[in-house]
Amino acid sequence: MQHIDTSNRWEQRKFGFVMAVAFAAIGGIRWLVKGAPSPTLFTISVVFLIAAAVAPFALRPVFVVWMKFAEALNWVVTRVLLTIVFYGLITPARFLNQMFGSDPLKRAWLPDADTYWEPPDAQPDDPKEYRNQF
Repeated sequence: MQHIDTSNRWEQRKFGFVMAVAFAAIGGIRWLVKGAPSPTLFTISVVFLIAAAVAPFALRPVFVVWMKFAEALNWVVTRVLLTIVFYGLITPARFLNQMFGSDPLKRAWLPDADTYWEPPDAQPDDPKEYRNQF
């Protein structure tokens, strides 16, 4: 996982500007949906904007908490998505392969076979054929 230096003023400044834009966007969306502006969201946006421009070090406590939250969210979302992919895609594919008798890795035991070696695919003799592979 990439470590973000929370003491870096440039990171704090970027965080302040991003949060200002985010709160302004949320306020704008709320304004479009509800038909009335949200002074609270726009005030928070302005506070982040001013703090990022004038005193980015003042955003450090909020930035640290936000990064801890982001790391925790990353941990949870990664596991949830991997679980969904595994049980939603890979497990059904395995059952379908079993149901239809498919063995793409050719793992079946062949007691009468002398070897499990497969000859390689034929390769072109003319080097020009390698230029346009697709």
